[in-house]
Formats: sequence, structure tokens, C-alpha cells
Amino acid sequence: MRPAAVGEILLQKATSPLVDESELRAVLAAAKVAAATGAASLVGGAWRTVRLLASAARCTLQAGRGDLALPLITTAFELCPEPFRRLTSLLSEQGAVDGCALARSMLAVASLQGGERDIPAVVCTALMVWQGALTATASKSSCLRGFLRFSQVAGQIFTELARDTSTLEKLSACWLYNTLAFADRVGNAKAVAFYLMQEIYNETHPPDLRALTECGFVCAAGKNACLRVGLHGPEVVAKWDRLCTALYAEGCALLHAAQEEMRRRASRATSVLREAFTPESTYYLSEFRRPLHLSPEEATILREAAVGKDLCVPRATFTLLRVACVLRRFSGREEHASAGGFPVASVSSVVAIALRHRYADIAAELLRAGSSQRLGDTTLLLWGRELESLLDGATKDSGGRGVDCTAREQVAAHAHAGEPAPLLHEIPQEWCATDVLQLLATAEALEDILPAGLTMIRGDRALGRQLLSDKIVPSFVLDGLSRLVTRLVDEGDLPLARCFLPLLAGICERIPSQANLLVTLHAIAAFAQGCSNDGADERWTAIVSALLPLLPPRLSGMAPPYRQTKSVVVGRTFSSRRRVFDALCGTPPLVTAVQRHCQLQVRLTGDCKGVRLVRCGSVEGATPWEKILPVGKALLDVVANMIEIEVQNRRHLDAAPCKDAPAWEEEEPSRATEAVNSSEVERQRRQARADWWGQRYAFDGALQNIIEKMQSDEIFGCWRVAMCGDLSPSCLVELEKVAAKLLEDIEAPVHHMSDVTLLLAGLPFLVVHRDAGSHVLFSPSHGAAEGACASCDAVLHSLSAALEMELLKHGIAAASTDVFAVSRGACLCALTNMWNAMPALCSSNSGHRDLRALPRTPLYLVLDNELHRLPFEGMDVLRAGNVARVPTPTFISTSGVRSVFFRGGVVYCVIDPAGVMPKTSKRLLPVCQRSGWTTNTHATFPSQLMQELYSSRAKLYVYVGHGRGESLVHRGELYERFPELGEFPAVFLMGCSSAYMESGSSHDSYGMPYAFLHAGCPLFLGCLWHVTDGEIDRLTKRLLLLLAGDDVDDGLGPLPPPRSVGEALALARRACKLPFLTGCAAVLYGINLSLQRDEADDEETTL
Repeated sequence: MRPAAVGEILLQKATSPLVDESELRAVLAAAKVAAATGAASLVGGAWRTVRLLASAARCTLQAGRGDLALPLITTAFELCPEPFRRLTSLLSEQGAVDGCALARSMLAVASLQGGERDIPAVVCTALMVWQGALTATASKSSCLRGFLRFSQVAGQIFTELARDTSTLEKLSACWLYNTLAFADRVGNAKAVAFYLMQEIYNETHPPDLRALTECGFVCAAGKNACLRVGLHGPEVVAKWDRLCTALYAEGCALLHAAQEEMRRRASRATSVLREAFTPESTYYLSEFRRPLHLSPEEATILREAAVGKDLCVPRATFTLLRVACVLRRFSGREEHASAGGFPVASVSSVVAIALRHRYADIAAELLRAGSSQRLGDTTLLLWGRELESLLDGATKDSGGRGVDCTAREQVAAHAHAGEPAPLLHEIPQEWCATDVLQLLATAEALEDILPAGLTMIRGDRALGRQLLSDKIVPSFVLDGLSRLVTRLVDEGDLPLARCFLPLLAGICERIPSQANLLVTLHAIAAFAQGCSNDGADERWTAIVSALLPLLPPRLSGMAPPYRQTKSVVVGRTFSSRRRVFDALCGTPPLVTAVQRHCQLQVRLTGDCKGVRLVRCGSVEGATPWEKILPVGKALLDVVANMIEIEVQNRRHLDAAPCKDAPAWEEEEPSRATEAVNSSEVERQRRQARADWWGQRYAFDGALQNIIEKMQSDEIFGCWRVAMCGDLSPSCLVELEKVAAKLLEDIEAPVHHMSDVTLLLAGLPFLVVHRDAGSHVLFSPSHGAAEGACASCDAVLHSLSAALEMELLKHGIAAASTDVFAVSRGACLCALTNMWNAMPALCSSNSGHRDLRALPRTPLYLVLDNELHRLPFEGMDVLRAGNVARVPTPTFISTSGVRSVFFRGGVVYCVIDPAGVMPKTSKRLLPVCQRSGWTTNTHATFPSQLMQELYSSRAKLYVYVGHGRGESLVHRGELYERFPELGEFPAVFLMGCSSAYMESGSSHDSYGMPYAFLHAGCPLFLGCLWHVTDGEIDRLTKRLLLLLAGDDVDDGLGPLPPPRSVGEALALARRACKLPFLTGCAAVLYGINLSLQRDEADDEETTL
């Protein structure tokens, strides 16, 4: 072919598109001839030929003939000199190609060819045409890897060769359009999207979407600027949106398919949860350790489901959605905001699924890709920045305290005179749902999370439905409730912890996932472990064995579990609940000045081998007296014996014919009466009554034996004098002088001072007397002169011998002949000081005074859990009745009550509300029907009774009937009511086991006494075990008469007016035929309220 013809063909086709294969062959032949013959010089050299071929390819491509343009552009690059010719191998390269380095070498060669300054522009144009031709000819069978590698290198070359920003923007827009169009043509948006995401990785930073593209090559961050500057213009943006939409739709389809498959596989586990917890109640159970409706086999099924993969949607399932959201978010940068078709309204559903599987980081990524608005979905409580901060843990450090719930004002708003205080769950009802959610999602402290948790199971259902019907919120609620159950178990509050298990299981059943099941089983396992520690039903142990491997390790900042602190902290649960209410009220509990008293803690040591006694008075700064007795096993044996007596006593009462039992109780068997009627039926009846009473007396004797064992050296021995109240300060000072002199005389170390002073202060009780009414009569004038009074000599000798024995036994004194003489002298001085401290009116005609009646301060017992069932009040040191039990060492000082004058206030009596105890009504109604007293003999609703108690300003609520009276006032309501220390009345529950306390090594004491004290009741009186109605009626009648100020005669003379409720109870016990079985059943909890008005009490509450 002539050189002139070659030039004409190239020049002609450079400005017009090719139309068929013949023209293509002609142009290619001409170009090759020109290259071979050097004819290119006719048209401006080699680069001129390249320019003409690239121009021809561009025109042909624009005409829609990419199949013809592709050979033209590849031929053009084949005709280029090196290193430009290397570009022809881009599609076939197997290794990595550094486009930037290649571009720099091209620039170096071009700079040497001074007349060819536009070579970089020619190369960029040719590469762009080549990419366009590849896109135009692409099909589903095209090599995706080759195209993406080519595009990657082309983009890097454009970035290096573009001379100005305008040129780079144009090249970049074309580059990105071609890349997106290629994805459409090959139908593989996923691979192209992965590649694009890798190109922008340094701007998006998804933690696990990095390193390799789906095609297996690494994108070098920062080398390709085409994606960053090319996303503009309606055509490119539209293509971008279509890619994101397609990818998102594909990801949603995969995710929802995986989620549905997971739900199908979860059906067995959810069925187990539903059947096990649907029967459960969210209200307090008196038998809260009753086994769940969950067998060990079912617990194993749940564990296997939780540790397996069947309930898990893998993170990889979210990959397409994440990539789509990364690209969608990238398109929203600055001026590249996309207005097109990405379905952001469904992001909330995808976020909910991610949270259900605890992929919080994925949820945050997806959330940031969505709109900051609520997507038109008004059911969403949180979205945008609010939800993002929750996901990122921005409020974690605040522990929920950053939530503005204005609790103090709301509690105060409920406090109205004559109305009960609000319940704990009623306060969060006035918070907005997002506040409750924030607390459940972030709070760690019980004070923060418990009110929010209670409103989920107790409050207005509208708020609960709002939280649980939300797409996203239930996962946060589930985590919060599980955390709450764990905290409650740690605090020993198993009864309340059980209330939350049904809701936990219900949420998990509705939105099953491996993570949700694990969180639910954490709570169930923690509760089961608490129940199994006390040797309860073996099913608990089996459930713990199945679920224990799922329990996570304890965090370093968590409080130790209840079991670990039980031996050193008494009443931990009671105190922690009070803190919850104090936190909502916004003020710390006030430490009030109270009447003089002393307090004795009786705790088992951690190994249960010892009993720790800690005695302290109300004098500020005084050093507590403390001693550990090695009698833990013996004391627990007594507890076990007591449990057996209680069981037998209850069986005996349950077995008695309900119609005959009251008649049997009316009178003891009489031989004279039996002789009158010799009929066989009457004889059998009377024999049955004799047998019945015989068994009652046997139980009474068994209880007496328990009390005597507690008093003996096997258990408390001489140190039971620590249970005596304090003497007057002046008397104590004199006794300390006596103790110091005694230690000096026997040459004993001074560190025994507190022990010896305590023994001298309890000297009248150092010798045990079996007779409950025994006295220690003494007169100093008789004791000083030996032989002047045989009675005084006997008292002084017995007490001196007892003191000598204790000094020797405990190693205070060394054995010598002088110990008895020194002890006798110390006893005489101590008894003289005590005699002088008593009022002169206490002296008999002979000058004797009963030193056991010496005035002492009230004693408050702080008992370990297992010890509440023991009849401490029957011990000789406590028979005078100036004793009460309290839940915590700080109860008295924070009770808000110093002393209360009982007489003259309103008494509200409920007598036999069920109408099944006519004889009780006959005995007690006449006593209760007096001025200022209200009597109710019919059943009423619990809320109505509380309203009546407050509206009448009652100072005492008396219940006489079966059981604990929980049909009128339920313990759950009391535990959750804000304490009103100055408004709540004192309470007498005169029913069977009304003061019984369920307790163990893993949970605190739980029962009506603590429930009423928690609600603000200053004093609670109840029965530790089952009693008969006739016996307890006699005690109740005398007690009410004494409280009313009536003159009472017990047959031996008028009873002295009691100074406190405890003393009145001690006098009332004398009315019982069974002084131990019935008398010792009645005990006080709380403050031993005064019945005498002092001048200091003028401004105190009266009753």
C-alpha cells in the first residue's frame, strides 16, 4: 500500500466511526503498514499514528461499536514505544502492577521527547477509551478480575498523569462511570462494590472489611484518586445509587433468609423457654426457691443451643449490607450527596437483627449509613445520634446517671398526708420511654437499673409495650434485665430476681438468637446457683450443672456475691434496697439520735465453725466488744432440731380435726369430768384431747430444751450476758473500777478488761435458773455481814463461784486459792452498785431488791440468716422482754424514730377477716371496741386497707387471723413501697408463722417482718412458727389490754405497767399455757417502742 494511501485512511477514520469489520481490517492494516514501512512520518511520526487510532476508537465507541473500538485501541498501544507498550499486557497480568511507578517511567521517557509534550494526555485518552471499550463489550462471561486490575492501574495512571484538577475530574468521572457500568453489564455488583470499597478504605475504616478484594488483589490506599473525585454528575451518581441499591437488596435477601433459617432452628429452644416460664409469675413468691418448670434435660437442650451455631447468623452474612452502607455513606460526602434510590427505610430492621446477634459495631456502621431522621417510622424510640451514642457506649461511663429523670421532685410530688407512699415502679412511669431505655442499656448500679426494670414488670403496660414493640429496643432491654438479675443475686435478693425471669424468657423467645439465649441463660444460671447453694431441691443442682459452663467470669469492678460477704455483712439485701429508694429521693438517710440502747450481732463465721458476737452501745466512739465462740456446729445442730420441731408441730396442727381442735384447746383434760360420763364415745373424745394436749406439752418441752441448750456452755454459756442491755452510765463506770481492781488483784492482763466488765454487768444472770420467773434478791447490808441473811449469802456465794469458774475457764485468772475470795469481793462491790442503781420503790420490806429487774437499755439483735428461727427471747437474759430484732446494724440510727409514746393514738384492728374463727372474734372484739380504735371484721382489698390505714392516721395495725394476712397487705407491695418512717403504723400480725423468715447462705432473710420494716413500719410483732388460735388469742388479748393502759391481773396479782412494747409482750407471754411453744413464738422486729411519755418525747409521735 502506498504511503499516501496509508495516511489518507488514518486521517479519514480518526474523525469518523467505523461501521463494519471491513473498515476495521483496513484501518488496522494501514496502521501496521505504516509502522512497518516508516510511512508514519508522513502523518507526524509514531505518536501521530497512536493519536489517530485512539481518535478513531473514540469515535467508534461513541457510535456504540465497542466491538470495533477495542481492536483499534489495543493496536494503538501495540504501536507505542516502551514503556508505553507494556500497557498492552494489563489484561493478562497475573501479578501486581504498580500503576504509579509505570506512570512515572512514562513521564520520564516523554520528557526526553521534547516535541511530544502531549504524550501523557494521549495515553490517558487512549486508556479511557480502552476502559470504555471493555465496558461496552462486557458480558456475564467477561473476566472480572482482568477488568478490575486494568481499572485499578488505569486509575493510578490517571492520578499521576493528569496535569490539572479539571482534567482529573473528567477522567475520574469517566473512569468511575465505566467501572459502574461494567458491574451492570456483567451482573456482579458484589465484586465491583468490594473493589470500590477497598479503594476508599482509608476513609471508611470498617474494622474487618479490608486487605483483599473479592478478586484477590490489594488496593494501595491513596494511589487512585479517581473514585474520590469522580463521584459527581447525575449520570455517575445514578449509576452509584443503582449499584448500592442492588447490593443492599441482595444483602437483605441473604440476611433475612439466614434469619428465617435461624428462627426455624431455634424452635426447639424457644419451645422449652415458653413451656418453662409461661407458668412463672412476675410477683413475689413466698416459696421463691420452688424449682422452675425446667428439667435438667431441658436445661441441657438450652445450653447446647447456646453454645452451638444453629442460633447464630454469622458476621459474614452482613457483608453485602455493610459494603452497600459504606458506599452509600461515602456518596453522601460533601457535594456528592446522593438523592437516589437507596432503601434507607429498612436500615432499622437490619440494625435490629445485628443487635439481636450483638454485632454492635455492624449496627453502628449500618446506622451511620441511614438518615439522621427516623425514616418515617414513628415507632422507633431512638435513631441517629441518640442510638449511635448508645451503640458506641458513649454513656457507659455515666452508669445511667446522666439520665435526667427528675426523680426527687417526682417522689416528693407523691407524698401527700393521709395517702400511702408511691411504689417504686410508679416513679419511672412518669419518665419518658427513652430514659427507661437508657438506664436499662447502660446502668450498672442497682440503684439505677432496678426502678427501670420494675417498671417493665409492674408498671403501666403502655410504657412496656412501647419499649418491647420497638424494632431495636428489646435487645437492650434483655441485656439490662439479665444484668439486673445478676446484680440482685449478688445482693442476695433471690425473691425479686425470680420475678424478672419470665419477662427475660419471653423476650428471648420472641427474638431468638445465640446471643439472646446466652444472656437469658446467664440470668437463669445465676439464679439457679443461688438456690442450689442452700441444699434446696436437687433439681436446682442439676440445672446449675447444666448451665454453669455458660456463666461468664466476674468482672473486677463487680461487688462480691452475697455468699462471700454473708459472714461479715448482715442485712446486705435490706441495705441495698434502701439505697435504691434513697437514691431516688435524692437525699442520704439521716442518722438520728435515738434512745440509749445496745446492739448484739450474732453471726456465723465463714466456715460455719464459729459464732461471732459483736456488741456495741449507743455511745458514740465506744469500742465494740467482740468474741468468736467455737460453737458454730452446735448452734447449727440446734437450728436443725428447731426445724424438725417446726415441721412436726405443723403436721400435728394440720392433722387435728378442724372442728374439734378448738374444743380440745379450750380446756385441759380433767379426770373428774371424765368420770361423770362413762360412755365410750365420750371417753375416746377425752382421750384424744388428752393425747392432743400431751403432744402440745411435748413440743413445749422440746423448745424449752433448745433454749436451755442455747444458755448452756455448749453454746453461749456465760457470754449470753452480752445479750443484757446496758446499765446506767454511772453504774457502768463503777463496774469498770471493780473490774480493774479484780484484774489487779489476780494479776491478769489489762486486755481482759472488757470481758470482765461484761461479766460483772451481767452478774445476776451468770447462774442459769430454769424458772422463768426466778429472782435474784440481794441487799448489800446483808451481803457485807456473812450470816446476816442466808438468802443473800447463797446469792453471793453462787455468783462468786460462777465468776471464779469463768475467770479460770477463759484463762483470765491463774488457778490459786485466792481467786474465789477476789471474785467474792468483786461480786459484792458489783451487786452493791447495782442495788444502788435501782429505784428505792423496788425494795421489799427486808431491803432486798431483785437485781434481775435492774433497769437496762433495750437490746437489739442483729442475727445471721439461719438464726432467725431460734427462740432467743426465751433465754433467761432476755425474758424481761426489752429486746427486738433488727435487719442491719444501722437500722436503729437511720430509722427516723427516737421513741414513740404508744397510748392515745388510732389502732386499726382486723379480726378474722375470713370469717372462720368465731371464737377468736368473741374473745378479741370486746377488747378492740373502744374509743379511738377501728375494728374491721370483713375482707377488703389490699389497696383499700392501705388507704384506710393512712387516712385514719393509724399508729398500730393489728391483724388476727390465719397466716400472714397477705391477702390484705402483700409483702411484694411492702418491699416496693417508698419507706415512710414517720407515717407507717406499727404492725402486729397475730397469725401462724407471720414472722417466719426464709433465709440461706446465698440470699438474705425474706419475710413479712423485713417487708413491713422496709416500708417504714417502726415495729413488727409476729409469730415465728404455727400456733393455735386459743393460745395466741390469750396472748393477744393481754397484750392489747396492756397497750391500752388497762389494769391487768394474771391471778397472782396486778401486773406492773410495762415501759415498752417488749415488756408488754413479756407480760403477755405469761397468759399462755405453753410458755415456750406459744409464748416464745411471738417476737418483735424493729424498734422496741416506749409506752411511757418522757419530757424529751413531747414532740414525738403518739399512738
